[in-house]
Order: sequence, then structure tokens, then C-alpha cells
Amino acid sequence: MPSASCDTLLDDIEDIVSREDSKPQDRHFSRKHVVPKVRRRNTQKYLQEENSPPSDSTIPGIQKIWIRTWGCSHNNSDGEYMAGQLAAYGYKITENASDADLWLLNSCTVKNPAEDHFRNSI
Repeated sequence: MPSASCDTLLDDIEDIVSREDSKPQDRHFSRKHVVPKVRRRNTQKYLQEENSPPSDSTIPGIQKIWIRTWGCSHNNSDGEYMAGQLAAYGYKITENASDADLWLLNSCTVKNPAEDHFRNSI
């Protein structure tokens, strides 16, 4: 077991610096010889990407969401909270499932009747 390296005890981390280590002046002097290489971007490529219209349909305020909740009062509270968050973000909450772009089904998996209603709705 090599224990020789652990025999010396240092009082402070600053004791690790030895005389052979480079001084701050030497490090700054060697930086003067470093020349950065400038790389130019293909600006035309980036301009085309910025001007392209969004291709996904995640723009808030366009989609309608139908929310259905089964289970205990905690689930009802969670459903109301989610509806409030979605409405604040710009989504329209609808009462008609056939008008909705997305269904948010919130069910309690502890209560069997709630889970059965959930499965039947799917």
C-alpha cells in the first residue's frame, strides 16, 4: 500500500506552491504570444433560419383544450388549477370535447370507479 505520499501534512493549501512553479508575470508574458483565430459565421444561413415561420402548432391562444376530471376533491382542485394555468398561458378552455384540439383527462388511480370512467372515455 503506497502510504509515502500521504505522510506529509500541509497546514494550508497555499503551501503546495513551490519555487519551480511559474510566476503570474511569466503566465501573463506567455499570453502575449497567443493570437486568437477569428471565425466568421455564415450569416446568410442564420438569417434564413430566423425568418422562417414556426412549423409547429404550439402557439398559445390557437388551441382549445377540453378538461375532464374524475376522482376525489383533490383531483377537482388539480383540474381547476391546470385549467387556470393553461388559460393564463393563452389556451382556450372549451366545454365541448368535439371542439377541442387536446383532451386533458385527469383521473385518480386510487379510486377504481374514477379509473374506470377514465378508461371508458379513452
